[in-house]
Amino acid sequence: MSGNHCMPVLIFELLIRSIVQVRKDAKLLGCLATSLVMMAIPLSVCASLPEIQFSAQSIEYEEYRLEELRVDLDSDDRFHIHIGRVKLEGLEAVFSDIGLNGSVDELSLGDETSRFKARFRSGNFEASADVAIDPDGFLADFRSTEIQLPALKGLGVMPSESAWLSRGVLDAGIRIAQRADQQPELSFQLGIRDLAFDSPDGRIAGEALELKVGGTVRRGDELEIRTDGVIESGEVLIDDFYRDFSDAGLEFRVEPEWRDATLQVVEFYLTDSDSLTVEGRLEQKEENVSGAWLLQVNRVDLSFPGAYRRYIEPMAATWTLNGLEVTGRVSWSGEWVGGEFTSGDLDIGDLTIVDALRSRFAFTGLDARLRPGDHAYDSKLSWRGLLFGRINLGAGEASLDSEPGALALLKPLTLNVLGGRLQLDKLRLVLPGSSAYGDREADIHMEASLQELDIEQLTAALGWPSFSGTLSGEIPGARLRDGVLEVDGEILVRVFDGTVSVGDLRVERLFGVLPSLAANVDASNLDLEMLTGTFSFGKISGRLDGYVHELRMLDWKPVAFDAWFGTPERQSGSNGISRQAVNNLTTLGGGRATTALTGPLMRLFNKFSYRRLGLGCKLHNNVCEVRGISEDEVSVLLLEGAGVPKITIRAFNRQTDWPQLVAELLAVSGEESIRIGEAPEG
Repeated sequence: MSGNHCMPVLIFELLIRSIVQVRKDAKLLGCLATSLVMMAIPLSVCASLPEIQFSAQSIEYEEYRLEELRVDLDSDDRFHIHIGRVKLEGLEAVFSDIGLNGSVDELSLGDETSRFKARFRSGNFEASADVAIDPDGFLADFRSTEIQLPALKGLGVMPSESAWLSRGVLDAGIRIAQRADQQPELSFQLGIRDLAFDSPDGRIAGEALELKVGGTVRRGDELEIRTDGVIESGEVLIDDFYRDFSDAGLEFRVEPEWRDATLQVVEFYLTDSDSLTVEGRLEQKEENVSGAWLLQVNRVDLSFPGAYRRYIEPMAATWTLNGLEVTGRVSWSGEWVGGEFTSGDLDIGDLTIVDALRSRFAFTGLDARLRPGDHAYDSKLSWRGLLFGRINLGAGEASLDSEPGALALLKPLTLNVLGGRLQLDKLRLVLPGSSAYGDREADIHMEASLQELDIEQLTAALGWPSFSGTLSGEIPGARLRDGVLEVDGEILVRVFDGTVSVGDLRVERLFGVLPSLAANVDASNLDLEMLTGTFSFGKISGRLDGYVHELRMLDWKPVAFDAWFGTPERQSGSNGISRQAVNNLTTLGGGRATTALTGPLMRLFNKFSYRRLGLGCKLHNNVCEVRGISEDEVSVLLLEGAGVPKITIRAFNRQTDWPQLVAELLAVSGEESIRIGEAPEG
């Protein structure tokens, strides 16, 4: 590979190795310094450097091997160095054809002090060196500018991820200092601008990043490294996480520690000044034979709204939790061992979360202090306001039993809602990363009951047509895992003087894109007069049983079900039906009234009698397959009349377009016009 691209990396490699292998390389630096002195002896009697030519087939020192070396120094203080091959033990890379041109700015020797200053170039790489030796020690400064990072791709000293680089410019400065009777110290300053990269799968990317990194490396009994830096501008994407640094930079500090030549501790700190502060450490657990690491987070401080906008909203958008208005603060500390969450303290102060974009929920004034595992501490959560849609649950307070990685109600919680009560008998939350259930996914388990919620208040809150009734139910178990809510048991609704039960309820992506719902619904003994009067369908007396089985909804719209509603067999005699109801029932069935309601005699009647009615629909692929009380070759019977005048309603369109049927249902009015499906001729 070309020396134009390899020379800066080779220099940095040699410098870092000179610190890590300090005892060996101190000897190397001494040898180099001695060689310089020997070469420069003529300067004591000459006004300029002599012309020098030096070549060697190979030079070896410790793990370094240089082959085909040639050094030329002319009388104008210019030099040229060419190295055919460089081999570094432990690295797969072999550097070849390295050329280095430069000039000596200063070379002075004395009995106590010597100094060497030079500038050199290798291809597009430019650098300078300033080396001083005195009785107190050794000092060397190396500076380079305009190193094109993509040119370093594929070098053995670079990680494999360097192949992702597309742009980037590096400016670097390195200083090596050694005082008498002390170990040497290396300090460095790196500036990177216009950095761009993209992983092959597109999950990790950066654009126009600008950052500065500095640090020191010391070798005492153990290696000591400290690194500080700041990301000043640009954009970065890591999976669902996205951060634009144009509004605020991110400062960081990393301090690894070695013990017995093994990395044992990494302390870290990062902050963006006003929204996020993270401080903690990674530590190797010596007592754990598997080599598990302990991650201890001393503190995570989040201040809103900045923390939400900069760090949370891009990821929350996956669950359509973007566009929230968030204020308040959250502080957390805790630790993991071997990838498992073991403990943590959580403080929430005056946290308010409002779904301003979609108006689905609002929490106001949340306060909490939790100490997992400390049963002597009274962990509590309180709030000033809790709103779901337009359903107001008001203020409340909950006593919690907290364990590492899990939260649970310490005692049942009762909330007054819609004139009734919602009682949470059990509620347990297992956090991601916890081993409480033997997996790493978040999990919620709940047992609850609904007692006498006022349907009239509920319909008003939901914007539905107003009708009276109560909603009650027992929920023996409900689980939210992997974004799927499953409810055990049945929710019972007492409405229209009858009952409606909802079972096998399952909701996916409750707050995500295209939420999905599955359920089975059964209705018993509904009062038809109350039901039809509520929805302005027209008056029908009598009772109604029915069901909606295998219900599937996508984005809260039905896409499949098998439904039936009809007169129960236990009902005998006849009941009344109004002209308006006959018209609307005919419309829904896509059929016709066999007796024309528009005739002169029929106009005298606004009320009729019927013995039975029934309408079924099996929905699939936006087509409703209609069925009724009975059927023949050409039609299905929807209503069997009784008395005089006797009417019968049949549907001749057995397959009806579902969107059109829904539109007609929504357009039901009190007009007497009637749409009649055409019977086949003959």
